[in-house]
Amino acid sequence: AASERQLLGGGDGGRRGGGGDGGGLRSLLSDSVARRGLFICVTCHVCQQFSGINNVFNYSTIFLTSNGVDAATVVIISVLMNVGNVAITVVSVRLMDLSGRRSLMLVSCVGMALSTVALTTSLSCPGHGWTAPLAIASVVGFVMSFGVGLGPVPWLLPAELFAPDRCALGASVSAGSNWMANFVVGQAFMPLSNALKSACFLPFAVVVCGFAVFVTRTVPETKGKSLDQILFELSAHTAQGRPTVLRKPGGRF
Repeated sequence: AASERQLLGGGDGGRRGGGGDGGGLRSLLSDSVARRGLFICVTCHVCQQFSGINNVFNYSTIFLTSNGVDAATVVIISVLMNVGNVAITVVSVRLMDLSGRRSLMLVSCVGMALSTVALTTSLSCPGHGWTAPLAIASVVGFVMSFGVGLGPVPWLLPAELFAPDRCALGASVSAGSNWMANFVVGQAFMPLSNALKSACFLPFAVVVCGFAVFVTRTVPETKGKSLDQILFELSAHTAQGRPTVLRKPGGRF
């Protein structure tokens, strides 16, 4: 335990509330452990929005109708999409402690990527008997896949990746990046939809696939770990950015 405190205490990342002043953004960025936590949290928040989730909620009626989906199917999609979102949010609360944060985000990425491919296929082939059912299943699947991990986990991570004296500022910067990304994606979607037509969601699938690689290589699993263990792990990343699971001398994690 002493060696762990020495490693974390060498920089500002070892301060965990009480006697320390969290400082401002400059102090946060000068702390290598907090800086890495901020990089992870901001990336997760930005990719959450660049997954295209809010475009599904905000523009689903417009882009589905413009790509040949009939009004009755659009209504069914809207209802099931919101019901599915509520249902999976309730389930994800339990899943986070059972499966772990990284696993749920990876499941989200796979489900959203597959749903995007299915949606693109349905919009590209209007008039077939399977088009409407596939469009319904793909949109609802997209929303529910998002709700499993990519929706809730980024909001949870700041509380787990920052020391208490850094948490408020780190969470604020992360949330701010989320809203800025939301604005950018919202402004860009309609021009993107007009240009790509039925393939308008494929760029978001590319983002989701890239984010899956990021999660695999960079995001530490925080399930069942104390804050000291998580900060210790963040401070011991390899040069390639992969999390290294270390053991305390005389003990284990």
